[in-house]
Amino acid sequence: MPASPIIAIVDDDPGVRGSIDSLVRSTGMTPFSFASAGELLAAGDEALACIVTDLHMPEMTGLELQAEMLRRGWAVPLIVMTAFPTDAAREQAMGAGARAFLTKPVDPDSLLDAIEAAIR
Repeated sequence: MPASPIIAIVDDDPGVRGSIDSLVRSTGMTPFSFASAGELLAAGDEALACIVTDLHMPEMTGLELQAEMLRRGWAVPLIVMTAFPTDAAREQAMGAGARAFLTKPVDPDSLLDAIEAAIR
């Protein structure tokens, strides 16, 4: 793993992306931000230590991203966050291997704890 873990942030809301980018950067990790799951998939998973994704996004949801990652054989730890949590979505994400399922607005310490646990 690189000296500064690379954390992908996938969220269609630029404000959320910017906030998480700043939070991740403040810890010495390197954030890469994507406005959609498609952008992340096009970029590839090389060197990524963890992916933090929104659940509800246009074109491809966080759960669809997770399924595509599994199909492609990506072994990058995934953290899902949403403002509209449901038990079904939580069970699906966690059952498919997500490392955490967080509710927005995400507590910064909880997100950092989840990232740290995921990249260990």
